[in-house]
Amino acid sequence: MKRTITTAAICAFGLTAGAQGALAQTFPSEPIRMIVPYNPGGGTDVTARILAEALADVLPQPVVIENRPGASGIVGTVLATTAEPDGHTLLFAIQATVALNPSLFHAATYDAATDLDAVALLTEAPYVITVPGDSAIADLDDLVAAASGEVRFTMANGASAAYLGAALLAAETGATFEHIPYSGTGDAISDALSGRVDALISSPVAVLPHIESGALRAIVNTGANRFPMLPDVPTVQESGIDGFNVAGWYAVAAPAGVPEDRLEILNAAFNEVIAREDVVEQLLQAGVVASPMGLEAAEVSAFFQREIDLWSAEIEAAGIEKQ
Repeated sequence: MKRTITTAAICAFGLTAGAQGALAQTFPSEPIRMIVPYNPGGGTDVTARILAEALADVLPQPVVIENRPGASGIVGTVLATTAEPDGHTLLFAIQATVALNPSLFHAATYDAATDLDAVALLTEAPYVITVPGDSAIADLDDLVAAASGEVRFTMANGASAAYLGAALLAAETGATFEHIPYSGTGDAISDALSGRVDALISSPVAVLPHIESGALRAIVNTGANRFPMLPDVPTVQESGIDGFNVAGWYAVAAPAGVPEDRLEILNAAFNEVIAREDVVEQLLQAGVVASPMGLEAAEVSAFFQREIDLWSAEIEAAGIEKQ
């Protein structure tokens, strides 16, 4: 049976029963379009679809995924920022699109802090560094020792926090990694599997099947804590670099200007589904951890701002020029 959070969410505002009924009837009044600024089948798309399906039990209208890939997530993000701010268009946002791209690319003409309304923080996950299964590199120390300019350190997307994580790791250890960007995670994984590259940094979801088969070996994860699906893989901190923490996250945003009551309805809906045990398990199987914080929209907005400030400063300190 379909459940709805609409009335419960509205009650938080102390509205009358008549006002609650009127608002419940008007929003959402049509299917919600959730723009995913990356290709179908990737980790971002898989995660978005898990949540869109779960929302069918909560909202009276379906959430329809619309993939708009291109330019490291910029195409879909710009499209979202220019949509009608009525709550019926959402952006499935990631760390790169909100906090990194505006500092890295001239094409990212938006300011996420002013052009987007934060809706909900959904998931978080570290990046994992893997090597081919037959590689002699067994841990982070081996990787750093081998990285004399010959280790080819691959990223699926030069705009991602994974790339910046590699740059920060190099700065912390004195290693030299050759950055080889790829247009998609699949191509990068293929080259790692074939041994054409020596190491790969990616989201766990992208490489879990290959780790399980033994084709790739995980040597370290970049987050503050061990990843539940890879409990035997140490963190960079555990490997000797205090304070190192680079983790990706998924969130939902909307074009700036959505009425506050609609943002709260959407926030309550997303927070409800990411707290469900079945959704938590699906997300974990996809390689991400549901955020336990249950932040309100205003708190997510503050989180966005902290991430923007953090990564813009890191990019500047690393001397990375805007392209």
